[in-house]
Amino acid sequence: MAHVDDRFVEAVGRLLQLLDDPLALRVLADSRRRELLFTLIEGQAGPLLRQTLGGAHDISQVVAYLRENLSEPLTVDDLARRAGMSRAVFHRQFKAATSYSPLQFIKALRLNHAAMQIAGGETVSQAADAVGYASPSQFSREFRRQFGSSPRQWTRTAAASASDVQATGA
Repeated sequence: MAHVDDRFVEAVGRLLQLLDDPLALRVLADSRRRELLFTLIEGQAGPLLRQTLGGAHDISQVVAYLRENLSEPLTVDDLARRAGMSRAVFHRQFKAATSYSPLQFIKALRLNHAAMQIAGGETVSQAADAVGYASPSQFSREFRRQFGSSPRQWTRTAAASASDVQATGA
């Protein structure tokens, strides 16, 4: 546990003083918040903060890996190993960073990517295969749950939207 130092207490005081002056609050609040964060990072709590927040970089690398490997079988254990974390720590840090569990994120990423491919003219089966779905029925079920329409309906909507854009010359 880190102790609160005088610089931090003074920075908090300067930030709180802004509450009495709406103009000063609008003009100075961002810089006072940055000052507060800087004193936290530079103070006794800095090493603990860096250790706690350091996982964000590992999570961003895993997300980049996911985007590049959507068609591959992906497991939470493999992703946790890639991030250098236990499964439990990885799950907790991933959810804190993305607001999704790793499996929810993978599913949403795959479905969004597939929807973009369908809108770009690929067939439903090509899009499903490209993002790692072996079962067309599972893909259709999850697609409908995510987007509120079947992949085939999505295809028609995307085609109609493209025709409208071409017709208006946009």
